[in-house]
Amino acid sequence: MAEQHRLLPPAGRTGRGAPSRYAAELFGGLRRWPGRTALVDGERRVGFGELLEQSSRIARALEEQGMTHREGVVCLAGNSPEHVALRLAAHLLGCRFVPLHAGDPADVAAVRAVAAGQRPAVFVVDRWGARALSRPEPGVFSLGVPGFGTDLSALADRMPGGTMRPQAREQDVALVAYSRGTTGRRRGAVHRFAAMNVTWRRPHEGELGDFPAGITTLAVSPLAGNGGEVALMLMRAGCTVRLMNGFDAGRVLATVAAERITSTYLPARQFTELVAHPDLGRTDLSSLRYLPYGNGPVPAAVVRRAVAAFGPILSQNYVSSEIRAISLLRPEDHRAAAGPRPELLGSVGQPLPAVDVRVCGPDGERRPVGGVGEIRLRAPHLMSGYWRDPAATGRVLAGGWLRTGDLGRVDREGYLYLAGRLPG
Repeated sequence: MAEQHRLLPPAGRTGRGAPSRYAAELFGGLRRWPGRTALVDGERRVGFGELLEQSSRIARALEEQGMTHREGVVCLAGNSPEHVALRLAAHLLGCRFVPLHAGDPADVAAVRAVAAGQRPAVFVVDRWGARALSRPEPGVFSLGVPGFGTDLSALADRMPGGTMRPQAREQDVALVAYSRGTTGRRRGAVHRFAAMNVTWRRPHEGELGDFPAGITTLAVSPLAGNGGEVALMLMRAGCTVRLMNGFDAGRVLATVAAERITSTYLPARQFTELVAHPDLGRTDLSSLRYLPYGNGPVPAAVVRRAVAAFGPILSQNYVSSEIRAISLLRPEDHRAAAGPRPELLGSVGQPLPAVDVRVCGPDGERRPVGGVGEIRLRAPHLMSGYWRDPAATGRVLAGGWLRTGDLGRVDREGYLYLAGRLPG
């Protein structure tokens, strides 16, 4: 970034297109709950007003360092309030946010390559990221970690107060989500602000409503993944997010019971461990109202046990780095699977309202209903491509369709069933 401070032009005069609807609705929603708790981190509680103030100060500090919408923030962090504030600051500036999880050894090992590939960008860590690195990288910024690079929090404390107006535009890059892919090579899926609005609910279900005070979700899956976007979506509607680092099934169960947690999202492996934990049957989980899981295969036997243990509160999703929301097996589908439709235990649900699904043969021809082939997807929230990798982008994107590499089939009611991966 440049050495001197560069002010962003006023909104509407940038020549960068329309303002971001996602950013406007996100910050508009967060501002509605000044008297509520936004985040809980151990004994620490962060209010919505405090979070907005801190994210605005961080954005101004980055702007003073020369940050613009053309640059990025590479963040190695855990599930912390600092992670959330930094993500919001990046969204305020309209610059790309590149999250890596400090609890994932593969993310830690790849952080230098990712930071180098994202230039121009700043590299920021929270206390979890600093602990994972053990020593600071040249030029690193930290969020309140004494002696670990330049303290961005200290710079932010010297900035003027007040909530900053979002500068993000629809065509700015909001997020670069890294994934190993099938070959182990990491590729960054680019998502512009115009593609950040994901429609989860069907038309007759209406929009997500406001939450009453005291509704709390447990964020134990990494905020560097889909968990970060889900947390912001829930906070926008007034939900409190209880942060947890490191998954332990017994600890999750105890936290749900003690803190009256209303919902939590669990990746497939964690969900399987929770269902198998011996404390499951003797823990008071009556506060849970919604338990989504997925992002990987879950054996039908595990789902069957979960339905018996949790009742009609389960939903399963199918997501990827390239398209962050694909299909949903809803609570009513789980009820049917426990009764007259046991085959639904093997499904990942029906596509979300804005997602088109094709099942194709090797030459791209469309398979008939029930035929197995490669799953190809199209949606408004599909990635724009891979970061600085046009060859890989060309291999997976054609005519607005994503070649997932996943094999599957679709039944007559539109339920999607996965059947493995294409070789290679």
